[in-house]
Amino acid sequence: MLTGGSAIGRRAQIGAGALVEGSVVFDDAQIANGARVIGSIIGAGATVGADCLIDGAVIGDGASIGAGNELLAGVRIWPGVHLAPGALRFSSDA
Repeated sequence: MLTGGSAIGRRAQIGAGALVEGSVVFDDAQIANGARVIGSIIGAGATVGADCLIDGAVIGDGASIGAGNELLAGVRIWPGVHLAPGALRFSSDA
């Protein structure tokens, strides 16, 4: 589902049940099923795995975020970085 001022690039793919709200998703990026991308930037060719929460983060070009990761406000992932499923959970309590 796309809501609230999101911009989606060419050939970007948004999976079933995924939410993209107030975000920019660049060309060739992939957002997997059930992922939530809110107020974030997803770089060209980047992949966000299933059931991730990306809220106020920036994901660099070609980066891969494995399933189940939570990246909140202020998190920056460099281009080409690969995070294993469930590797990171950043919250306001951290």
